Amino acid sequence: MKIIYLVCTFLLMSISGSLTAEENPYYVERTWPDYFLEHRKLFSEKQGVYKAGPNPVWTFHTLGGFIGNTTVIEGDDGLIVYDTGVSIEHGRLIAKEIKKISDKPIKAIFYSHHHTDHYNGTASLVSEGDVSSGRVKIFSWKNFEAEKDNEFGDLLPRQAIGVAYYSGSLLPPEDKHYHGCCSLNVVGGNSGYIPPTDLIDKDTEMEIAGVKFNVFHTGGEAISEFGIHIPEYDMVIIGDEFFYSLANIHSIRGSKPRLPENYITALDRVRKLQPEWLLGSHIIPIQGKDRIEKYITTSRDAIQYLWDQSIRYINKGYTPLELQYKFKALPSYLDLVPFTRPTYGTPWLITPEFYTGWVSWFSGDSVDMLHSEPQHQAKKYVEMMGGREKVLSEARQTFDDGDPQLAAELVSMLIKLDREDMDARYLKAACLRKIGYQQVNSIARSWYLTGALELEGKLDTREILKSTMKMFQGELHPARDVIDSWRYLVDAESAKDRHISLVFELSDTKESIGVELRHSIIEVQSFSTDPKISDAVVILSTKTLNKINRNEITVEDGIKSGEISVKGDKLAAIEFVGYLDREITEINMHLR
Repeated sequence: MKIIYLVCTFLLMSISGSLTAEENPYYVERTWPDYFLEHRKLFSEKQGVYKAGPNPVWTFHTLGGFIGNTTVIEGDDGLIVYDTGVSIEHGRLIAKEIKKISDKPIKAIFYSHHHTDHYNGTASLVSEGDVSSGRVKIFSWKNFEAEKDNEFGDLLPRQAIGVAYYSGSLLPPEDKHYHGCCSLNVVGGNSGYIPPTDLIDKDTEMEIAGVKFNVFHTGGEAISEFGIHIPEYDMVIIGDEFFYSLANIHSIRGSKPRLPENYITALDRVRKLQPEWLLGSHIIPIQGKDRIEKYITTSRDAIQYLWDQSIRYINKGYTPLELQYKFKALPSYLDLVPFTRPTYGTPWLITPEFYTGWVSWFSGDSVDMLHSEPQHQAKKYVEMMGGREKVLSEARQTFDDGDPQLAAELVSMLIKLDREDMDARYLKAACLRKIGYQQVNSIARSWYLTGALELEGKLDTREILKSTMKMFQGELHPARDVIDSWRYLVDAESAKDRHISLVFELSDTKESIGVELRHSIIEVQSFSTDPKISDAVVILSTKTLNKINRNEITVEDGIKSGEISVKGDKLAAIEFVGYLDREITEINMHLR
């Protein structure tokens, strides 16, 4: 997950030279909903350091406009830090403010969970030497590393594009806005991640620098998530389960289903503790048992309402689209400013996921089981409606009449028939802007406006992905991870029923990793290094394997240069890697 923030940086840089000079002929006035601008002030006017009353505990709230907070607790002979910021640059701002508070050394760091805005500033606060020597302990939940690697692993290309649309990082300066949960969406920075030293696997009591902590698992937005209770200060600190917004229970950037029950359980843990102080990774310190009870209870009730009522209506036969229109907004009795307002999560993006995540993509109508091929369907519909000019004319009139959604649906059929139909693309872009400018939800707003750029030819998703993949693959990955990733690259059209078995022997780590290609799948397993059993044994270093993975060297070149030696069938080793599909293709959301 540490890549998510860096992806946005590369994406922004990647498109700077690809913007077209042409202007969209359809004018759309740029507008900002009143509440959108008001809510933004929580991160523009409220940046700074907040002390939790008389307690030696401080929240550093979105310093520099960067996403996320850091909490610092002062102990007898040292400091304890809960979350370290999204980048080295963010961490430097945090370190500067810490120096103003105390010159005591940092004794411990808590990573609340595996999302990058909670751990990437660490190198600005402590050194790797301090950590490796044991002078600083870094605590995380036991599944932290696995979840971090899993979130942006096998589905990296699709996830990267989703982040670009979701985050607003591709928008031009005049359309820049904030991220509705937690920041002004400042883009830029480098990773300062230092791995955890101590893994927590159950609710735990501990004492650090004279401060007693009760650590408790929450697992809300991220299943690696935990909070801490400090009895001495009657204080709870939590991560991504409570915001100045409705929680984002489904992320349209692309993520595994998030469990509403986990959010509810996490917030109920806070309710049970009844703290006088509530601090968090995205909020300014809140004081008062009654206030905290009201805010937390209403937030968790909003989540339960959406889940329970969605299940109720799913059991009445509602489909995802019908759920969206049923739950366009929360009822008024659950509207608590700002804690349940839809600036981060929003009901009409959350509820359809309850259907697809827990039931199926299939609506139940047999006609939806295998739709007509999209271009064939569009061709027939356009013909029935009188041809391209008629459809385009009707779409223009529909747009002028104030129905940009229907207008966009009409011209989408023309784009399916001809991706180079710029009249249709410009009109659809205008429709998306018209809808987008009305959104109070920052994620939906960004997706609409970024989609407009795509339609106008101002995004090159292939170049975006090239930059992203180059950056991601530039890291030195463990051999097993590299070879496991090849499962998803097999070019089945070429490999067909070819059968090859190899053993990769890593000269530096002494690992032996067996692979078998059969039926256009790769099984990773243990093989004997006897060439009579495998077709070949390929001997190389982890560094060379990573170079192969990045397409910087072929097996054949490696054999010639001496970086790779092969016992057995050299051609089998060359052929095996040749069946990996390394083409980086554009991933478009609207040009389909």
